[in-house]
Amino acid sequence: MLLARIDRYVLGSSLGTLGSVIGIIMSLMVLEHIPRLIEITRLSGQRGYIVWQTVLGLLPEYAGIGMLVGLYLAIALSVRKLAMRGELAVIEATGIGPRRWMRMPVLLSVLVAAFVLANQGWMQPEGERRIDEIGQRMANGDFGINLAPRRFHDLGDGMMVYFDSVDPDSATLGGLMIVDDERTYNASSGKLGFAPDGRSFVRLIDGQSIGKADGTVLSFAMLAFESRPEGIRMESGHAEDNPLRSRSLDELLRSPDPDHRAAAFARMLWVVLVLLTPLLAFALGRPPMRSSSPIGFALGLCLLVAFIKSLSLIETRIWLTPMADALALGMCWTALVMALILWQNRSGFGAVDRAILSGFKRIRRGIVLARPPAAARHSCA
Repeated sequence: MLLARIDRYVLGSSLGTLGSVIGIIMSLMVLEHIPRLIEITRLSGQRGYIVWQTVLGLLPEYAGIGMLVGLYLAIALSVRKLAMRGELAVIEATGIGPRRWMRMPVLLSVLVAAFVLANQGWMQPEGERRIDEIGQRMANGDFGINLAPRRFHDLGDGMMVYFDSVDPDSATLGGLMIVDDERTYNASSGKLGFAPDGRSFVRLIDGQSIGKADGTVLSFAMLAFESRPEGIRMESGHAEDNPLRSRSLDELLRSPDPDHRAAAFARMLWVVLVLLTPLLAFALGRPPMRSSSPIGFALGLCLLVAFIKSLSLIETRIWLTPMADALALGMCWTALVMALILWQNRSGFGAVDRAILSGFKRIRRGIVLARPPAAARHSCA
């Protein structure tokens, strides 16, 4: 009965923090990208639909980051709170060791690892494909344009556009005129699209172009060209820049290309990182006795971010084989976390905090001893 209560108490504390952190991280990341999405869609029709669908495509990526960081914060803060309240000392005094009261956080980590595997393997690539599809439809002009008819509009790069009407079903522009620095284009119909990277795509049907310098007239059945406003460049940062991001995990594993397999193993390392997170939180989340030092807690968060950043080593450079590189990186993570746990078991809880604080004190003492006495400074003056 006591063990069941402890499990519910620890799990409830961890779940509350996990949900809060995931919500905060995802909200902040969405709010960070909303202004950029609004800027990208400033000339496109159906702006609300484009922004909403793009945000839906980004949610799996944000959820993966939020789950990992939230899991560490949930377990580390729960351990820290129980230790500072003295509840962990009482629990362990009854003979319930860390292997037992950490059972629920470990179980929670296994569930999060299953979600992260599905997210990295299939949900996130699906989101990337959704974003890529939205970008292609914007470039094709399928959403129409957010411009009033029967007016000249400046698209930048010396290009002006005029049209008489818009077909609401096909988003086709009627009576279209394009004016740039060299020629004037007139067409019975056409489409105007805007890519996420700032380019404008023009497709004209049944028209003529007149040269401004020599007055030459050219007739065409269909004409397509693009223009990028000078000084504007918006990176999509998704499937268009890295096609592997839109590939599912099974597709990457079946590919004989080493780059594809490296990307697959880098995604699978996220699962290893999730499973190591409760051990890292246990090793660094508990402060020293009669202390509230947050040094170990903050160090664990920094190590987690460093682990995430090190995943790019697998994708960008292959030393041996993709599998060997992934195994080596995973073993390095595991060795570091296990070394922290062994250090804590030998030196007591909060060993990292005490070591860092002791190092700061020695540095401060050395600075004080190296400073000349006040009397000596006055005599020199």
